[in-house]
Amino acid sequence: MPANTQKETRGHDRFLSDIATFLLLLAAFSSVGYYFTINLGLRRYYMATLMWSPGLAAFATCKLRGISFSTLGWKWGEARWHWAAYLLPVFYGLVAYGILWGSGLGGTVSPKYIDQAGAFLGLSGWTDTQVLIFAIVMFGTTGMVWRIAASLGEEIGWRGFLTPQLMKRFSFPVTSLFVGLVWSLWHAPLIFYTKYNAGPYDLNQQMLNFTVMTIGISFVLTYLRIRSQSVWPATVLHAAHNTYVISIFGEMTINYSDTRVYGGEFGVILPAVMVAVGGYFWYRAHQEGISGPTGDTEKASS
Repeated sequence: MPANTQKETRGHDRFLSDIATFLLLLAAFSSVGYYFTINLGLRRYYMATLMWSPGLAAFATCKLRGISFSTLGWKWGEARWHWAAYLLPVFYGLVAYGILWGSGLGGTVSPKYIDQAGAFLGLSGWTDTQVLIFAIVMFGTTGMVWRIAASLGEEIGWRGFLTPQLMKRFSFPVTSLFVGLVWSLWHAPLIFYTKYNAGPYDLNQQMLNFTVMTIGISFVLTYLRIRSQSVWPATVLHAAHNTYVISIFGEMTINYSDTRVYGGEFGVILPAVMVAVGGYFWYRAHQEGISGPTGDTEKASS
């Protein structure tokens, strides 16, 4: 066998072993978080335990496989990528919920949301408008601190480790599709066995909608990871998505009988919007010459 072929074979075998090691460790670490969230509920500490399992799997894989921790993308990068990451969920969230609200499939703003936000923030005597504005500002700024800390655990695994590893061998769309599928399947136990869904009905359809959404977002996050060479913009977008799309726009929506079919991460509107947004970033990646694969340029750790 020619030397180049032998080298390529060894490189391919190592690549498969690296990915398999990560996925096996991901399953092992995630089992702890699944146990807590399924048996004890979706409490913040249990969710944080689960959300950090991809990061722990990435760290362990790097250690076991001799991969440099620097490949996880620790540098902060240019500010424009962080601003883009923060504002993108606001944009596509407003588009998706704007369609929901404008079509009458969901209402805004829920009096229940105003009451709960006001009580949580201690805003006694404030008008509804004042409560709403103050709540959005506080949740969208100070509230991001907790969400970044939790989202970082996931993103170290998905975009810090898995995305650049896959980009060595596969194209931008294949990498984004694979990571989006793994990301979605990782959520499956929560969707089917906890209240992390739109209610205990049509769970297969909810899972399908959620999968389409995560794949769409995955295209965006792959782009940010490759262009910024940092895991931090992906972390900021993940946290901003959870803040605005779930905790603000989702919670302030008035739910009618069919709102669950159309709204949120488990309805049909947001996934459709994310397919369009993801397609745009796929186009940009192609135009900017980052469609991959990048090749095996990684240096092993000492």
